[in-house]
Amino acid sequence: MKTSFLNAGSIKDQVTLSRLIARLGYKPTKSNGDEQLYLNVLRTDEAKPTFLVNTQLDVWYDRLTKKSGDIIDFGMAYWPELNSYQITEKINQLFTTYSLLSVTANSKPVGRKRRAIKIPFYHIQETKPVGCNTEITDYLKSEGLWEMAIGHLKEVYYYVVDEKHRRKDFFAAGWQNENGGWEVISKNFSGSLGRKGMTLIPGKENSLALFDDYLNYLSWKYTNKLPGPSILILNSPEFSNAAKKRAEKFENVVLIMNENSKAINP
Repeated sequence: MKTSFLNAGSIKDQVTLSRLIARLGYKPTKSNGDEQLYLNVLRTDEAKPTFLVNTQLDVWYDRLTKKSGDIIDFGMAYWPELNSYQITEKINQLFTTYSLLSVTANSKPVGRKRRAIKIPFYHIQETKPVGCNTEITDYLKSEGLWEMAIGHLKEVYYYVVDEKHRRKDFFAAGWQNENGGWEVISKNFSGSLGRKGMTLIPGKENSLALFDDYLNYLSWKYTNKLPGPSILILNSPEFSNAAKKRAEKFENVVLIMNENSKAINP
């Protein structure tokens, strides 16, 4: 009987992060409502837990690297030597023994079918200049971002409504991408609200500076205050190819990436 592997979208719909992490042998060291903290998930020498899973949103956040994402993003962080297709297969294999992910040619799904949409909807309530919320200000100061954030970041107030129509309010510092979505950062979460996208800041028409993330850009901008090249910020590694094509339209291109980023080949 031939088994066919599910794609990444199917895995996101059928497997939660907490189930995958449990299958890998990890147990939360602390639980607080929708949040679970784990020790030594992405590293082996931690003295205190830094890996957080929000079970309501089904996303993870690494307090040390400030990276976050969904179950596929976690796979890329946990198995850095694998590509996205191999990660899909890997996750499938972890559950195949228990017939949780595999489907066969002449079989019907067993049990209750999970709804395709399980991540709550985000609603942006309002945005304000940074400095209005003391918790956001304290977070930015603790990360050494306060002076760089003034005039470049916003306070983003938003809420989610889950499938049971329960509302939960959040706030974070953030910036808007070119697709109208917001990239946000806070003490326990870093991610996208709405559509993901790159951020373009117009400058000199023939020159482009390409950054992997907005905070890297802010660090550069803090020491380069004069008008300069146009700025293109990826916000996510998935836009590497799109950024490369966009960069081809410029005569001069400079890549400014942090040391943990994957290079974009010219």
